[in-house]
Amino acid sequence: MAAVVRTFGEKADETAPPAPSLCYGHTTPLSDAGKAFSIIYALLGVPLTMLVLTACVQRLMYVTTYWPINLCQRRGGCEARTASAVHFILLLLLVVLCFFVVPAMIFSTIEESWSFLDAFYFCFISLCTIGLGDYVPGEKPEQKLRPLYKISVTVYLFVGLMMMFLVLRSFHKLADLQGLTAFLHLPQCDEEEDDKEPIVETGPDEQTDTDKAASKPLEPSSQATYSSINR
Repeated sequence: MAAVVRTFGEKADETAPPAPSLCYGHTTPLSDAGKAFSIIYALLGVPLTMLVLTACVQRLMYVTTYWPINLCQRRGGCEARTASAVHFILLLLLVVLCFFVVPAMIFSTIEESWSFLDAFYFCFISLCTIGLGDYVPGEKPEQKLRPLYKISVTVYLFVGLMMMFLVLRSFHKLADLQGLTAFLHLPQCDEEEDDKEPIVETGPDEQTDTDKAASKPLEPSSQATYSSINR
């Protein structure tokens, strides 16, 4: 049986799909040890990859979501619902352009047998974590800089998954402001302590009144005593 020699780029591309749960390609383990390693790797790789994606998206939300909405409210005088809707539409168009249209043009240029529709289909299937495997880039051995091409595709998939997760998080925020989550009885988007701060800052007078009300002691008549408890 002839031995199969793989380059570093091919190995990197093979280990990338199981972690983000894309699962496409023509490379599969044949031995029992390889299948066992794939199971263990997937059990560890999928949670760790999702953890890294979640941590990265939480940091990006401040720059790509909270800050633009805050800026639109302060300088544009828009309401929270309007600012969130405009922000989501612009973010969606930017993601579609940078991670679907432009990569599809690049893939259709590099892969001679792919049309623009084929390349766009590959980008959509990959970033939606469907991964059918009917289109796999870099399968021709005679391609120039094939290892670098494989690694570039791996980086594109990881960053693209991050952007898709960011779009979903932004849409969840928009649904909260529009009241869709409450209408459909869906859980609201979890927020950290920093996220719970108001987007539009309150004035110093309002903050002083709030602090005074919080620090004001309760009246004696409003406090519960032992004699007031029903026996």
